Amino acid sequence: MSEKELQQKMLEYQMLEEKFKQMNQQRELFAEKMMELEQTRQVVEEMKKSKKEDDVIIPLGSGLFLPGKIDKKEKMVIGIGADIVVEKDFEGVNKILEERKEILENGMENLQNNMLQIAQEMQKIQTEFQKMMPEQQAG
Repeated sequence: MSEKELQQKMLEYQMLEEKFKQMNQQRELFAEKMMELEQTRQVVEEMKKSKKEDDVIIPLGSGLFLPGKIDKKEKMVIGIGADIVVEKDFEGVNKILEERKEILENGMENLQNNMLQIAQEMQKIQTEFQKMMPEQQAG
Protein backbone atom coordinates (compact mmCIF):
# COMPACT_ATOMS: atom_id res chain seq x y z
CA MET A 1 0.00 0.00 0.00
CA SER A 2 1.40 3.35 -1.00
CA GLU A 3 1.89 6.33 1.29
CA LYS A 4 -1.04 8.10 -0.39
CA GLU A 5 -3.35 5.12 0.15
CA LEU A 6 -2.23 4.93 3.77
CA GLN A 7 -3.05 8.60 4.32
CA GLN A 8 -6.41 8.10 2.64
CA LYS A 9 -7.23 5.21 4.98
CA MET A 10 -6.15 7.21 8.01
CA LEU A 11 -8.38 10.09 6.93
CA GLU A 12 -11.28 7.71 6.34
CA TYR A 13 -10.77 6.22 9.81
CA GLN A 14 -10.73 9.66 11.44
CA MET A 15 -13.92 10.64 9.65
CA LEU A 16 -15.63 7.44 10.75
CA GLU A 17 -14.42 7.98 14.30
CA GLU A 18 -15.86 11.52 14.33
CA LYS A 19 -19.16 10.31 12.90
CA PHE A 20 -19.30 7.59 15.55
CA LYS A 21 -18.76 10.17 18.32
CA GLN A 22 -21.55 12.35 16.93
CA MET A 23 -23.90 9.39 16.75
CA ASN A 24 -23.02 8.45 20.31
CA GLN A 25 -24.03 11.95 21.42
CA GLN A 26 -27.32 11.54 19.54
CA ARG A 27 -27.82 8.19 21.26
CA GLU A 28 -27.38 9.88 24.64
CA LEU A 29 -30.01 12.48 23.68
CA PHE A 30 -32.40 9.70 22.64
CA ALA A 31 -31.83 7.99 26.00
CA GLU A 32 -32.52 11.23 27.88
CA LYS A 33 -35.72 11.82 25.89
CA MET A 34 -36.86 8.25 26.55
CA MET A 35 -36.22 8.69 30.28
CA GLU A 36 -38.11 12.00 30.25
CA LEU A 37 -40.99 10.36 28.42
CA GLU A 38 -41.16 7.52 30.93
CA GLN A 39 -41.20 10.01 33.82
CA THR A 40 -44.06 11.86 32.10
CA ARG A 41 -45.99 8.61 31.71
CA GLN A 42 -45.54 7.91 35.43
CA VAL A 43 -46.77 11.40 36.37
CA VAL A 44 -49.83 10.93 34.16
CA GLU A 45 -50.58 7.64 35.95
CA GLU A 46 -50.22 9.35 39.33
CA MET A 47 -52.52 12.17 38.20
CA LYS A 48 -55.07 9.58 37.12
CA LYS A 49 -55.07 8.17 40.67
CA SER A 50 -55.23 11.57 42.37
CA LYS A 51 -58.37 13.18 43.73
CA LYS A 52 -59.76 16.63 43.11
CA GLU A 53 -58.39 19.18 45.54
CA ASP A 54 -55.19 17.15 46.11
CA ASP A 55 -52.14 19.34 46.66
CA VAL A 56 -49.62 19.21 43.85
CA ILE A 57 -46.34 20.87 42.97
CA ILE A 58 -46.24 22.01 39.36
CA PRO A 59 -42.76 22.12 37.77
CA LEU A 60 -42.16 25.33 35.81
CA GLY A 61 -38.56 24.55 34.80
CA SER A 62 -35.07 25.38 36.07
CA GLY A 63 -35.89 24.03 39.52
CA LEU A 64 -38.89 26.34 39.94
CA PHE A 65 -42.18 24.89 41.19
CA LEU A 66 -45.66 26.24 41.80
CA PRO A 67 -47.79 24.76 44.58
CA GLY A 68 -51.41 24.19 43.61
CA LYS A 69 -54.50 22.06 43.86
CA ILE A 70 -56.07 19.79 41.29
CA ASP A 71 -59.27 21.42 40.19
CA LYS A 72 -60.01 19.68 36.92
CA LYS A 73 -58.31 16.42 36.11
CA GLU A 74 -60.49 14.86 33.45
CA LYS A 75 -58.49 16.56 30.70
CA MET A 76 -54.85 17.47 30.25
CA VAL A 77 -53.19 19.82 27.78
CA ILE A 78 -50.40 18.31 25.66
CA GLY A 79 -48.12 19.89 23.07
CA ILE A 80 -48.30 18.25 19.65
CA GLY A 81 -45.66 20.35 17.90
CA ALA A 82 -45.28 23.78 16.28
CA ASP A 83 -46.36 25.42 19.57
CA ILE A 84 -49.79 23.81 19.27
CA VAL A 85 -51.44 22.28 22.33
CA VAL A 86 -54.58 20.19 22.52
CA GLU A 87 -56.79 19.07 25.34
CA LYS A 88 -56.94 15.28 25.80
CA ASP A 89 -58.26 12.84 28.34
CA PHE A 90 -55.91 10.37 30.03
CA GLU A 91 -56.38 7.80 27.28
CA GLY A 92 -55.60 10.38 24.58
CA VAL A 93 -52.50 11.57 26.42
CA ASN A 94 -51.26 8.01 26.89
CA LYS A 95 -51.81 7.31 23.19
CA ILE A 96 -49.71 10.33 22.18
CA LEU A 97 -46.99 9.40 24.68
CA GLU A 98 -46.95 5.82 23.36
CA GLU A 99 -46.59 7.10 19.78
CA ARG A 100 -43.67 9.29 20.87
CA LYS A 101 -42.07 6.32 22.61
CA GLU A 102 -42.31 4.22 19.43
CA ILE A 103 -40.74 7.02 17.38
CA LEU A 104 -37.87 7.30 19.86
CA GLU A 105 -37.36 3.53 19.98
CA ASN A 106 -37.28 3.30 16.17
CA GLY A 107 -34.85 6.21 15.98
CA MET A 108 -32.63 4.63 18.63
CA GLU A 109 -32.65 1.29 16.81
CA ASN A 110 -31.69 2.91 13.50
CA LEU A 111 -28.96 4.90 15.18
CA GLN A 112 -27.53 1.82 16.90
CA ASN A 113 -27.55 -0.10 13.61
CA ASN A 114 -25.66 2.74 11.92
CA MET A 115 -23.19 2.86 14.80
CA LEU A 116 -22.61 -0.87 14.45
CA GLN A 117 -21.88 -0.48 10.73
CA ILE A 118 -19.41 2.32 11.41
CA ALA A 119 -17.71 0.31 14.15
CA GLN A 120 -17.34 -2.60 11.72
CA GLU A 121 -15.85 -0.31 9.06
CA MET A 122 -13.43 1.09 11.64
CA GLN A 123 -12.44 -2.45 12.67
CA LYS A 124 -11.83 -3.35 9.03
CA ILE A 125 -9.50 -0.37 8.61
CA GLN A 126 -7.68 -1.23 11.85
CA THR A 127 -7.14 -4.76 10.56
CA GLU A 128 -5.72 -3.36 7.31
CA PHE A 129 -3.36 -1.15 9.32
CA GLN A 130 -2.18 -4.12 11.37
CA LYS A 131 -1.47 -6.10 8.20
CA MET A 132 0.47 -3.20 6.73
CA MET A 133 2.70 -2.70 9.77
CA PRO A 134 4.88 -5.78 9.15
CA GLU A 135 5.10 -4.78 5.46
CA GLN A 136 6.23 -1.27 6.35
CA GLN A 137 8.83 -2.57 8.82
CA ALA A 138 10.16 -5.11 6.31
CA GLY A 139 10.23 -2.55 3.46
